[in-house]
Amino acid sequence: MNFCLSDLVPPLRWSDASRIGVLSEQGELPDAWWRSLPMERVLGVMDPDALGELITDLALEHWPAAAVGDVLPALYVLDPDEADDPQVAIALDRAGSWVGLLTLSGRELTDQPFIKARPVLTALFTAVFAKLAPSLAAPGEVPEPAPVRARPAHGAVRHLRPAPEVPAPRAPQSDVDFPALIDGAFSDMDDRTWMVAQNRVFTDSPSAVEELGKLLAVSPDVLQALETTLRLWLAEWLDKPEAAPYKAHLAWLSGELGVAAPKSRLIAAAEWHKEELRSLDVPAWHFVVATLPGYQVSGDWLVAGDLADLHERTRGLILNAERPTVARALELVSSLGIHPDVAKEWLENVPQLSIQSGKRSTNGVPRSANGATTAKPPGQLKDVALTRRCFRQPDGRWWLRVDVTGEHIQGAEVPMPTGFAAYLGLKPGENRPARSAAGDVELTWASRPGFGSLQRILTEVAAKEGSHVFLTISDEGMLRVRHLSASNGGDPTSQALRLVGYTAPGGTPDQAVRVIATRIGLSGPAGRPELLTRLRERGDRDLISLLD
Repeated sequence: MNFCLSDLVPPLRWSDASRIGVLSEQGELPDAWWRSLPMERVLGVMDPDALGELITDLALEHWPAAAVGDVLPALYVLDPDEADDPQVAIALDRAGSWVGLLTLSGRELTDQPFIKARPVLTALFTAVFAKLAPSLAAPGEVPEPAPVRARPAHGAVRHLRPAPEVPAPRAPQSDVDFPALIDGAFSDMDDRTWMVAQNRVFTDSPSAVEELGKLLAVSPDVLQALETTLRLWLAEWLDKPEAAPYKAHLAWLSGELGVAAPKSRLIAAAEWHKEELRSLDVPAWHFVVATLPGYQVSGDWLVAGDLADLHERTRGLILNAERPTVARALELVSSLGIHPDVAKEWLENVPQLSIQSGKRSTNGVPRSANGATTAKPPGQLKDVALTRRCFRQPDGRWWLRVDVTGEHIQGAEVPMPTGFAAYLGLKPGENRPARSAAGDVELTWASRPGFGSLQRILTEVAAKEGSHVFLTISDEGMLRVRHLSASNGGDPTSQALRLVGYTAPGGTPDQAVRVIATRIGLSGPAGRPELLTRLRERGDRDLISLLD
């Protein structure tokens, strides 16, 4: 891929980089290397750690007001697990979500209590370059594949190139032909990039990169590099004068949606959202979702930030209210930034939430907001943060650790703590499937909640007795699985970190306290005594024995 550092780090383009001493002091690199030297050659001289430290210096000293995600936009497509660092975990906990963290500037990070800005930024930037390095080193040319679906007739093989600079239209926003504006910018893509755009970027259900790679006969690393380049080019286009009316439309749309709204609200917000974009062969609203800053698609909802966090905040508001009637709940939920006209629909879709409407059924049992009868008052299930073997990972989700036994490998049911069942939205008496790469797994709650047989999954990941699997359910209902092989000894600190899913090398006792405190939901600075107290409340005796 023939792109340079200034393609990845946009501030290098609008800064007078020639006057930034730290750039010209890299003796093994030529003059103006940041805008002339391909990244594979840069990474041949500077490793990802050194490059991460360099960009951190620039962000703190030269661009302190720039958002972290604007300094290195590729962070938006990074999996948070790949920046698994205790300082990042602390910052992520305080920011509330991955997107929230990336919108903070270097100066804002520096001003945050309990956050060390420099190691946070270094870990984030290094993670991107570490992920980029293997894709740049991928072996030579790959044969041109047959496309998965036919390219539109106008789509002859072309190369992605910058759209020409034109003055922003003076016409009012309502008079702008947005589909034509977008088609003009995205009509010149080669076939492979077009496939990535359609199946990975401008879609509400992205194809797995491995799946797409098999269909196109290219390696996943090649597709990930193409996707990164396309997203960077998209960010550059959004900053061009010609895209100013479209950015104004996105700003207006954010106000219309609030912090959460059904996808149908976005589709109906403008007539042109329902049109097909000829250049990409996708509905226009797919493009809008992909470019709407800070929003994520979670099932049938668009959410600014993390859906699970917003669910949790909603439940907290309602359960702590003196009289959580429907009218009071609708009033409270508006304080979260949810528009009144979708507030009732939002409440009906929040798991583990029942609200007394003041009406009674014929048998005198209170009815919930959606009309269902609720014989059990809300709030009696254990909080997931106080539940043994449940840990919040860098993606913001809570995961349950299952310590694999011989019975599990043979197909026995896997018990699930009630606090984790409540987090997943599972209710007593319910039985529902969760999709996984190895087939469906039943979630059941008869006498107690549990997973049905995990035998196929454990076989797939080659789990053995004594190893661990971490489980959670995505917003789309997919069972996500992470396997850690059985520990081969190691010091107690490393063993404790491993039990919460932290596998980075090294780790001091103080670092372990910070990481584990963050992963069990403790906020602010927590010392060893506070950590041990919370672990005792949760019942994590294995962790206590390793830390005490």
